[in-house]
Amino acid sequence: MRSIRVNALLHAGAVVAVDIFFHFFYILTLPSDLKFVTRLSDWSLAGLAYSNLVYDWVKAAVMFGVINTIARLDHLDPPQPPKCITMLYIFAETHFDRGINDWLCKYVYDHIGENHDNILKELMASVTTFAVTTLWLGPCEVVYIWSVLNCFGLNFELWVQKFFQLGPFAKLEAKLSRAMSRRIRAAFGAVNFWAIVLYNIPALSSLDFALLVTKRLLVTGFPVSTLSIWFITYCGVQLIKERERILAIQEEEKSDKAKVE
Repeated sequence: MRSIRVNALLHAGAVVAVDIFFHFFYILTLPSDLKFVTRLSDWSLAGLAYSNLVYDWVKAAVMFGVINTIARLDHLDPPQPPKCITMLYIFAETHFDRGINDWLCKYVYDHIGENHDNILKELMASVTTFAVTTLWLGPCEVVYIWSVLNCFGLNFELWVQKFFQLGPFAKLEAKLSRAMSRRIRAAFGAVNFWAIVLYNIPALSSLDFALLVTKRLLVTGFPVSTLSIWFITYCGVQLIKERERILAIQEEEKSDKAKVE
């Protein structure tokens, strides 16, 4: 009961935070004014693009959190809130609606893709999943663009993974220390993080704003802005990986204690 009260207070605070963001921070309005955003610095544009995803995640987290808290009072086990957008650097873990995501994975994505180790099956599974998602969201130009970009990102992730699992690369990684291997993965994860941000911006604001941010980060801002933003994101991914490692150790310790008992 105590945890339910704590969650209720946290989500009440989140509701207030969302209301403050909506009234005093023009996160959703600024991207529609292209004349204004073109005068912003590269860092401001990157922050604005990231803030759009954070705002959308907070809305989903609040809705799911409030419903989750009420449902737990009736001893139900509802879907959990979505994973924090700041911790998403893998396309396979990107979702805002955990209930819909679980349903799609169970009946479409995992059913067709099976173990997700075959490139052709993965392509069929992801295309089918995003086709169903497009129908669910309502077919339109923005949804088509969003679906194609995220479907490509999900598959490209697997293609890169399979490529680096080839003999020469696998032998090279085996010679590297665990810390160096994690650094290399974090470097790719930082690139993936911004791909997730840019691929979802068209659905949250506009295609023109997404193109502007992409051009500023990859072309106009190269190399200073591009590399500095990438490096800070890389440091963030390293922190996320360390947290995931600690949580994995804690889960392993809990399972070991449960087996002993």
